[in-house]
Amino acid sequence: MTETQKQRRMLTTTRWNIEPDFRDTNIAEAFRSLETVFAIEPTGALAAADSESMVFRHDIGGKPFYVKRYHSTKGLRSWLGWSRIRIEWKNLLLFRRLGVPAAPVVAYGQARCLTKTIRGALITVGLENTRDLATMAQENSPLLRDLAWVKNVSRQLAEAARKLHDYGFAHNDFKWRNILVTQDKDNPKIYLIDCPTGQRWFGYSLKYRILKDIACLDKVAKQQLSRTQRLRFFLDYRGQSKLRNRDKKDIRKILSFFEGRE
Repeated sequence: MTETQKQRRMLTTTRWNIEPDFRDTNIAEAFRSLETVFAIEPTGALAAADSESMVFRHDIGGKPFYVKRYHSTKGLRSWLGWSRIRIEWKNLLLFRRLGVPAAPVVAYGQARCLTKTIRGALITVGLENTRDLATMAQENSPLLRDLAWVKNVSRQLAEAARKLHDYGFAHNDFKWRNILVTQDKDNPKIYLIDCPTGQRWFGYSLKYRILKDIACLDKVAKQQLSRTQRLRFFLDYRGQSKLRNRDKKDIRKILSFFEGRE
């Protein structure tokens, strides 16, 4: 180890947390520290990967868990302690407090050198028998042609979006790929995943971000669902039985939100 590496190690602080529901279990032992998590060798194909992070499945006792590791962090926030991984775990924990269905968090933490985050990890429970909506659309899932199934999922999603927005929170990447749905024909359940850029906003910025969230959802919806189904989602989201003048103005903004950007 070089002198520079020794100095960096001395200046590094690591914080790791295991959620109460998983403490004193074999799961807690498997994910007992950040070092332990980074020592896990992924088996099989990665679920996702980019220049900053990777996601892979890791089974314990036959139960699936997803490990998200950030091996580098960029941007000003990483110097202030608000790295993407920290924002992501805080948002998932916030969703739980707000009653918004999301992938359950098992453990999380990060290592910092002085004020900069140098790596971090987030462990979530693997939700079995689920598919993200974007994959379902790509695979032309017959469930998306089932009117009752779509109505059920749409109502749940509208309620989740309303809870977030009422709190002043915008997802900022509210796309079909970030929404998991169980494949039960009669009783589907939704779960939100991957939200490293969401945050609370105020005033005009909040309204703009809210419209962006709904526009993101509608980007694929307009290709997969009927106008009636999309309108039903909007009415459920607003908690109304019919449109008001303000709603019509917002719908026009939503429909034109990505014009010239695609």
